[in-house]
Amino acid sequence: MKGKHWIVHEEPIAGFSMINIIRVLIQNRFKIHPKYWLRFLYAFSISMFTLPLRIIEKILFTGKIKRTKIINDPLFIIGHYRTGTTYLITLISNDKSKGYVSHVEAYAPHTFLAFPNFTKWIIDLSVPDQRPMDNVIIGSEKPTEEEYSIAATDKYSFYNGLIFPRNFDQYSKYNSFEECSFKDLQRWEKKYYYFVQKMTLKYSGKILILKNPANTYRIRIILKMFPNAKFIHIYRNPYDVFPSTLKFLRELLEIYALQKWDDNKMQEDIFRNFKEMYTIFHRDRHLIPEKNIVDIRYENFIRNPMATIERIYRELNLENFEKYKDSFQKYVNSQATYKANIHIITDDIIRRVNMHWGFYIEKYGYKKLEPKTENKKSITSESVEY
Repeated sequence: MKGKHWIVHEEPIAGFSMINIIRVLIQNRFKIHPKYWLRFLYAFSISMFTLPLRIIEKILFTGKIKRTKIINDPLFIIGHYRTGTTYLITLISNDKSKGYVSHVEAYAPHTFLAFPNFTKWIIDLSVPDQRPMDNVIIGSEKPTEEEYSIAATDKYSFYNGLIFPRNFDQYSKYNSFEECSFKDLQRWEKKYYYFVQKMTLKYSGKILILKNPANTYRIRIILKMFPNAKFIHIYRNPYDVFPSTLKFLRELLEIYALQKWDDNKMQEDIFRNFKEMYTIFHRDRHLIPEKNIVDIRYENFIRNPMATIERIYRELNLENFEKYKDSFQKYVNSQATYKANIHIITDDIIRRVNMHWGFYIEKYGYKKLEPKTENKKSITSESVEY
């Protein structure tokens, strides 16, 4: 991936409002590395070009969005990055009785209601055919995380830390908000609820499936807004999670970042953020009624997706499994030729995972590995990684 700083068509700032571009520039003291100036100018130009469209949509739809009632609280897919959340939501999205956030709404949250066809065209031009970190087929209408839409509208998103990695620690605080002011939390809640209203309006009141690893931190906050929310929590062997997450972040920084980054610090951030995520999740999980949450082991899910999806529908009392069963199976069959990444699990990774994530290994019943004294490398291959 070296040398990809010249890529300019995938910069998410292109979907930001002009106000938010100025906001995050001020927050980062206008520090953009010279080799990324072309990338920024491209994104800034697209944002300027679409400014009239954002104004028109705001005039036409703000009132309708604010009057939209969320009758059915969303279904949230949570768990750390690289644990199969994308595969899971892409599979469930074949249930057309439910709605989800696609790349169109995530990357262009200000124009998709008033100008759906034009917005889709712009996103089709911007989104690659495959994700760089794992070669998963993507497209403008495939599911993704609503976290991108929050980044486009305000500063409160972890993903802004991938654009401005020198300020990564500050943006990481917006995962849990536990170190933020009450005003910041209120502002985020307002932005988030408004976006869910907007998606509810688009899907005419259908239940929404929202896949966002950052929401694993936010159980207490989410239940405040959506008391009847349901959750699918997916977890995975941590010795696979770390190298997969590291590759994920390295690849995204290559095409998103406007600043240089410290790879060693990034690795420490992965360990720290994961530990914080699960410390908070384990603390707040009891707030979710047991009938409203199901835990999925990644390895079992990949081994038998259909049995897993049926179990999810049954335990969460979701409707229409039988109606869309053939669609689920068709998608599972389409993934049969997918070639997964292969990661090398070194002694160093084993030591660091044991030191930082030992609590997770024990909690979820994974076998604890020990470093090989002769420092040999062991290889683990990943199935459908997503």
